[in-house]
Amino acid sequence: MDHATDLDALRRSVVDALIESRTASQVYDDDGRLEWVSDQMLQLAGADGDTEVGRGMHLDEGLELPIWSDMLSESTRAELRADLARRLQPDHDLAPLWVSPVELNLAGRSRPVGMLGLTLRGPDGRPAGTALVFAPLLPARVLALVSEGDEAMFTRMADLTEPGRRPTAVLFADIDSSGPLARRLPTPVYFDLVRRFTTVFDDLVARHGGIVGKHAGDGASAFFLATCAGPGSESAAARAALAVGLSLAGEVCTIVEALADDGAGVTVDDCRVNVGLHWGADLYIGQIVTGGRLEVTALGDEVNECARVEQVATGGQTLVSKTLVERLDLDDAAALGIDPLRLTYRPLAELAGDDRKALRDAGTLAVVDLTGVPSGS
Repeated sequence: MDHATDLDALRRSVVDALIESRTASQVYDDDGRLEWVSDQMLQLAGADGDTEVGRGMHLDEGLELPIWSDMLSESTRAELRADLARRLQPDHDLAPLWVSPVELNLAGRSRPVGMLGLTLRGPDGRPAGTALVFAPLLPARVLALVSEGDEAMFTRMADLTEPGRRPTAVLFADIDSSGPLARRLPTPVYFDLVRRFTTVFDDLVARHGGIVGKHAGDGASAFFLATCAGPGSESAAARAALAVGLSLAGEVCTIVEALADDGAGVTVDDCRVNVGLHWGADLYIGQIVTGGRLEVTALGDEVNECARVEQVATGGQTLVSKTLVERLDLDDAAALGIDPLRLTYRPLAELAGDDRKALRDAGTLAVVDLTGVPSGS
């Protein structure tokens, strides 16, 4: 095996390891030419393929391509060119592993990351190339905390970088009569109740292909996009939302029983969950990213209407709009244990009493009470 073949084999082994790592990474050969770019890096860059990122081009030329000049500042690209050129010299005495803070411009936002570099050397000690890995400059314990979330749901959130109009099932839920309950229970017990409810809610939403929305106290929301539930399947999105909504009552019973076993003064009778479900045919939905959180939110009349439906629900009711139920095809309805042809709807105004906001925002909305219907899936 000649020298060039040795170096090729070494770089291939590094590429194989980086593929397994699922990182945003690149490998340059011993001549400074871009040999490989990971799929994650292509996705971050918004690239369609090797030509766009300059595979096979020398870094002096390749880094000037529009895709890299948009992602990396001029100073970062100049520093990278100089650094790699030094490390590809046969007699350099620089450390084989190094970290440089850089900023990536992604989706119009500048994000600080760390560029971890590794100088590759062949069996004879001569440079074989360079591997670069781009990753957040975060302490391990912070990364561990972030990684506790559901990966599949985070992937769905990542796909919403560009806000747009999307058909979506909407769910709102909160603990019934939470004010009196919070006053009656010791604060640590009530906090534990809310924390367990939030955990169960998020797990259910993630398991059914949804995206968790905002949490406020003991309230929670979620979105189930037709594009995430299948190829344009509005029925699948409606089914997923209903499966979560219909499961919550049983899950809350399990939480309360566990708290009671631990000696907490709470029973199933005084702790129920109210649920509202609605369909948004044209919601404007996308990411909101701040220094403290990443979340997805939706704008549209149907979001406000769903909030009013949940607001009207009392005593552990699950109120569902006619527009959501009628998104179900017969198979999905049967899987949930629902016969849409036998349901009877009422205007929300008949249930709202003197709730002015509900009457104003959603009084004419047709809803049905599905409390007690088993989740089915």
